[in-house]
Amino acid sequence: METSRVLGVILAGMLALAASACSSSDSGGMGPTGGSGGNAGSAGSAGQDAGGGSAGSQSDAGDASAEGGAAGDSGIEDATEEEASTPAQRGEYLVKHVSACGDCHTPRKQDGSPDLAKWLAGNPGMFEVPGLGPDGGVGIVSPKNLTPDVATGLGSWTDAQIKSAILDGVDDEGKALFPIMPYYVFHNMTSEDADAIVAYLKTIPAVSNAIPENNFDTPAPAPPVPAAEIPDTTLATTDPGYASAVRGKYLASSVAPCMECHTLHVQTPGAVPLDMTKAFAGGEPFYSAAMHLPPIFPPVIYSANITPDTTGLAGWAPDNIVTVLHQGVDKDGHSVCPPMPVGPQGAFGGMSSIDALDIANYLLSIAPKVNDVPKCEPSDGGPPPADASTE
Repeated sequence: METSRVLGVILAGMLALAASACSSSDSGGMGPTGGSGGNAGSAGSAGQDAGGGSAGSQSDAGDASAEGGAAGDSGIEDATEEEASTPAQRGEYLVKHVSACGDCHTPRKQDGSPDLAKWLAGNPGMFEVPGLGPDGGVGIVSPKNLTPDVATGLGSWTDAQIKSAILDGVDDEGKALFPIMPYYVFHNMTSEDADAIVAYLKTIPAVSNAIPENNFDTPAPAPPVPAAEIPDTTLATTDPGYASAVRGKYLASSVAPCMECHTLHVQTPGAVPLDMTKAFAGGEPFYSAAMHLPPIFPPVIYSANITPDTTGLAGWAPDNIVTVLHQGVDKDGHSVCPPMPVGPQGAFGGMSSIDALDIANYLLSIAPKVNDVPKCEPSDGGPPPADASTE
């Protein structure tokens, strides 16, 4: 099986909640996104006219901010922009509404909705990886229990060990994590934000939920994305939108899974899992069957090109992107296809307007890249569309 298809099969198992919430959408907006899954991720993305910027917020990348409802029963109230003054509150906001950790680490009910009684308690057998299992069979990857349960979760882990797993892909025993967990993206997260996530994970209710080990070993962690290869904003430092775009770069490339989902993956031993020459240009496949989508969706849904090219977000305004994230509707009024976790029921629905705007200003001010990705256009209930899809 070719590399891109293998990765697409892996990624398509993600975001069952987003898929079920969007299963009645009528056409595509922006492309899919993953949750905390490594060879996936989620792309919360947005745009602004390529020639200009918005002043954005006055907070820096480490400032806490949040809006909207909780993604699960966290044990503490959702932080708001004004209230996210403690590390745990900042971490809660990032986990729920920016990094979308719950999309992978919370088990699902039969209807695809998250089992909030097991918020972040792990998800047995969520991913199937062809060819990596015993004797070349299917590898089974299970997102781990992140609650502070001593026997089955992170209760016996030190803060440093949890932080190392997030940033470096190494567990408490020094074993490498399989790069469905996007630690190679999170590696560029600030130490303060990683500490905030750790602080939040310590506050959530401990849930006993034994998660099986993968049925294969990962020899070594995937290398981190080199910071120098992440696209910069093309705005001049004197542009009023420059500071906002810089903050957006941090969020889109190092905390949220935007770059993770909207960049084509490669699977070369010892190499960074993303083709950084195509950062944010989309084209990563997600398979409808693996997401248990109804037949109105095409067999394959591709992540959208979210650079400001004519094949991407050219013509989009910042508010269009904020609307995608918060309401799940694109600039033409079409619902966004799965697996983007957007809208009121998705993780990004609770992203602060400030952060959403910063991401928008960044994406529409990076260098455009040509990649004419097919759009996701669900049928009206007749035969499924051809094997082309997506935003």
